[in-house]
Amino acid sequence: MYDILLTELLTISLFKKILSDSAVKNLVLLLQLMRKSDSDLEDMIKAYCSVYSKLIDSMQHPDFYEHVSNLLLYDENPFTLACERKELCEKEFLKEQTEREYSILERLAVVPCSYLKNKLKEKSSANDTDGAKLTQIIDNLPEWNPGALEKHDKNLNMMIPERINAYEKNGSGIFLKHSFFVWNGELKQITPVENPDLITLDRLYLVDSQKEMVIKNTDTFLNGLPANNILLYGDRGTGKSSMVKAIVNRFSHLGLRLVEISCRNLDHIPEITSRLHNRGVKFILFIDDLAFENNEEKYTALKGVLEGGIEHKPENVLLYATSNRRHLIKETFSDRKGLNSDNLDEEIRARDNIQEKLSLSDRFGITVVFTSPIKKEYLQVVHKMAEEEDINIDPSLLEQKAMQWELTYNGMTPRTARQFINWLKGELLFKV
Repeated sequence: MYDILLTELLTISLFKKILSDSAVKNLVLLLQLMRKSDSDLEDMIKAYCSVYSKLIDSMQHPDFYEHVSNLLLYDENPFTLACERKELCEKEFLKEQTEREYSILERLAVVPCSYLKNKLKEKSSANDTDGAKLTQIIDNLPEWNPGALEKHDKNLNMMIPERINAYEKNGSGIFLKHSFFVWNGELKQITPVENPDLITLDRLYLVDSQKEMVIKNTDTFLNGLPANNILLYGDRGTGKSSMVKAIVNRFSHLGLRLVEISCRNLDHIPEITSRLHNRGVKFILFIDDLAFENNEEKYTALKGVLEGGIEHKPENVLLYATSNRRHLIKETFSDRKGLNSDNLDEEIRARDNIQEKLSLSDRFGITVVFTSPIKKEYLQVVHKMAEEEDINIDPSLLEQKAMQWELTYNGMTPRTARQFINWLKGELLFKV
């Protein structure tokens, strides 16, 4: 019955990675075994159960049709990339091939479990001794697609137009599925963050002017207009990193993605940008706590990306960095040695060294400054956070505890306020 389908699966070209999926591969194996008269029943049952095992690993409710639909949605191939780059109108043949392959894979997705079980029982009937027991075992096998097509509003081909729109707006592959990524320096690959920080801009306090500046620059960037790299500079715990993450959460639905790069991998930036430059979505390269020791050389790679490198920075990439240092590179008084000396060699060396250090931060087009709040502002933040968390406590007692907390821990910053509120909420709930 499915001999033609097995042959058609051999023609899959665009979505061929889907055939390597464990559940798909085991169902195909099962169909292949069923058309052979000498196949072993145990191998067939093993293949059947392997399909179900894969589904329960990846889904809350095993549904092979939905599994295939998701595989198709998040696959990255010439069709999805053409959509992402808005080049599909020039490659209509890709859409036609996609429609053919969607139809083939849909027929695989709706193979009835009842049909598979009947084929297994036909095989078991040849066993005169244990035929009845085997039939009972097969009847009890779990199912993964009861009424597959009836359960879903439309077939896979009907989903193609909305998927084209999704690829154009939010990218394809991992960039459609995720918004936050880290650069794995050892493997040299962009890895999705499965559980990102969902901080929102309305939960950042006392930084309204900073928000406005970063929002405006990011919005300009997303609209394809010239935008600046940003250095977010200031005291620790004032919300610099949270600002960047909140910005991505705000604009992720418009195709903004974040790739965090460790300071130790700054020399990988040219390789990262070369991978991103031909994508249809926008990227913020994020460097947290950017600073260099006096003897570090990796800042030269960063300088090249910011401005003045041989290879031009892609138009779909911006760099946002946070730092506690205004000038980023450690500077000592010994660096200034010779500025007032009569020794011309010393003077040139000193001036060049200082200018080199200052030039890096100057290459960020925008510097956004964050400062620690005063006591009044700190307590305003504490009250606001307590209100959001439904913490009912006498206001004066709340302030007293908040001030005791900041003396013991990290000073009067929004981060300290958040840590205090988390602790206080736990304390109150523990006493209930």
